[in-house]
Amino acid sequence: MTEAPSWNGLTRRQILRLKSACEQRIKACTRADQNPLLEVAVFHVLLHTGLREFELSGLDLGQYHRRGFHRVPRKGNKITQKVPVPSEAARWLDLYIEEKRGREPGPLFLSRGGRSLAPGDVRRVCQRIAAQACAQVPAGEVFMLNPHMLRHTFLKRVADRHGVHVAQKMSGNVAIGRFITTPSSFLAFLRRRFE
Repeated sequence: MTEAPSWNGLTRRQILRLKSACEQRIKACTRADQNPLLEVAVFHVLLHTGLREFELSGLDLGQYHRRGFHRVPRKGNKITQKVPVPSEAARWLDLYIEEKRGREPGPLFLSRGGRSLAPGDVRRVCQRIAAQACAQVPAGEVFMLNPHMLRHTFLKRVADRHGVHVAQKMSGNVAIGRFITTPSSFLAFLRRRFE
C-alpha cells in the first residue's frame, strides 16, 4: 500500500497568522536597515503566484506590468509568457515599488546593497515573517515557513479550484504526463521531482 503524500503547504489559519504578521512588521520595523514593505511584497507575490525563490529573485522591474510578470524564466530553461499577479499581491508590490524601490530599471526586489535579492534572502524573509507570526502562539502551533511551502499552498489552491491541469500549467513545470489526475498526485509528483 502506498502512503499518502504529506502536505507541505499552509493551513488557512497559518496563512491568516502570516498576513497578520506582515501587517505587524509594517508597523513595527522602523529602523533604516529594515525593509518591511519588501518583505510583505515578497511574501504576497510568493503566496499568490507560486514562483520559486530563484524565479522571484530573478525578476526585473520591466517584467511587471498589467497585473502580471511577463516572460518569466522558469526551471528547465522554460519561459512563462505571463504570470498573473492577483490584486492582493499587486497592492503590496505596487506599494513597495512606489514607496521604497522606485522606478529605476533593474532587479525588482533589491537588497540593501542595491543588487538583486538572492534566493537565500528570500528564505530569510520567510523566516522573519514566520517568527513574527509564531511569537504569541502556543508551542504546539508554531510552524516554519519557506518559499516552497508558499508554492505548494498556491498550487494546491489552484488545483482545488480549477483542476490539476491548470495548476500544472501555472507551476511552470515541463509536461508531466497523463498519470497525474488528482491534486494529491500532482503534489506528490512535485515533491518527488522538485524538492
